[in-house]
Amino acid sequence: FSEGYSAKQLSFKEIKSLLNDTEAVVEIVHVKKYDQNFTKESKYAALILTKTSDVPKLVLLENGQQLDTRYSKFYRNAIQQRVADEYSYDQYWSPIEPELAGKKMIYISPDGTYCQMNLNTLKKPDADYVINRYDIVIIGNSKDLIALKAKKPKAVKKSATLLGFPDYGPGNVAVLPGTKIELDGISKVLKTSGYQVKQYMQKTATEANLKSTKSPTLMHIATHGYFLQDVEETGTAFGISLENANDNPLLRSGLMLAGAGATVSGQRMPNLESNDNGILTAYEAMNLDLEGTDLIILSACETGLGDVKAGEGVYGLQRAFLVAGADALIMSLWKVDDAATQQLMTNFYAQWLKLGDKQKAFKQAQLQLMAKYKEPYYWGAFVMMGM
Repeated sequence: FSEGYSAKQLSFKEIKSLLNDTEAVVEIVHVKKYDQNFTKESKYAALILTKTSDVPKLVLLENGQQLDTRYSKFYRNAIQQRVADEYSYDQYWSPIEPELAGKKMIYISPDGTYCQMNLNTLKKPDADYVINRYDIVIIGNSKDLIALKAKKPKAVKKSATLLGFPDYGPGNVAVLPGTKIELDGISKVLKTSGYQVKQYMQKTATEANLKSTKSPTLMHIATHGYFLQDVEETGTAFGISLENANDNPLLRSGLMLAGAGATVSGQRMPNLESNDNGILTAYEAMNLDLEGTDLIILSACETGLGDVKAGEGVYGLQRAFLVAGADALIMSLWKVDDAATQQLMTNFYAQWLKLGDKQKAFKQAQLQLMAKYKEPYYWGAFVMMGM
C-alpha cells in the first residue's frame, strides 16, 4: 500500500533509453526570481534530451519577463489580426532549435507562456512553419513518455459522449448555435463508423450528465470555457468564491454548461458541493471517471488558456482531464470562426477513423485546413496534448 503512494524517483537515463535517433524531449521550466517573495523577473530553462546526450542540454532564455508579457501579447495580436509574425519564432523557438538538428519527433513539456501558444504556428522568417518541419507531441511532463512508449494498442470499444449547445438559461451568456451544427455533424460521422453515441444538448447538456458519464472512448464538449486571471478581490465569479479561487488555480478555469447563466450573473448562490450549478471547474473535471477514455475534445472558447504560475506550470482544464484518466486532449487556445472549427473537426474525425492514429490524424486535419486558410488563426487554434 505504501509503495503505491511513494513517488518513484526517475532519472533522465530511463527516458533517454526510450528515444530513437530522430526523437528529442524538451522540458521547459519557468523560473521566477525569488527575493523574499517571487518577483516579476523570470527566465525559461529548456532541457533537451536526445538518444546520444550524456546529460540533458540546458538552453537558458534570460528574458522570461518579456516572453510572458510583451512578446506573448505580440504573438496573440499577430494571430488575431492575421498578420505576418516576424518575431515570435526568434524569441521562443530559435534558441532551442540548434539542439534539435536531425530530429523529427519532438516531445515537449511546456510551462508558463509556452502553454498559451501553439508552437506549430511559429514561422521561421523566409522559411516554413514549425508544423511543416517537426512532429510535435505535447506532454505534461517528460516522465509521461514512459507511459506513452509502453502503451499497447487496445481493442476499441466504440462509445462516444457528445455534449454541447447548452441552454444557459437567464443571464448574459451568449448562445453558441455553431456548436449544434458541429455536434450533429460529428454524430453522423461517428454513427456511420459504428459508434454508440450519447448526445446531450440544450437542457440536457448539464453538469450532472457530464459527471455521470463513465469512460467513453471519446468525449466531445462544445461550449464556452472561461479563465480567471490572478484574482485578489473578494466576492464571487462563475459561482466560485474569489478568495478560494486565488488560492487554487483549478478553481479559476472551467466550462459553462446548461443553467450557467444564473450562476455567472450571481442569481444563484455559489456552492462547491453543488453537482449542478452549470459550471464545471477544472477541479471538478479532475474527479471525472475517464480511465480508458482515448480522447477528449474541448471545442470551447479559450479552454486551453491557463495561468502563468511559477513552478506550477499551467493549471488549465487540460491537465485536469488528463489527471481524470484521458489519454489525450484536443482543445482551443483562442476563439476561432465556426466554419473553420467544424471543418477541422470533420477532417480530424475522418482521418482518425481511417488511420487509427490520433496524432497523425490531427496533424493531417490541420494541414488540410491550412491549404484552405493560410493564416494560423484558423488552423492553429487547436492543440493536442498526450497521444
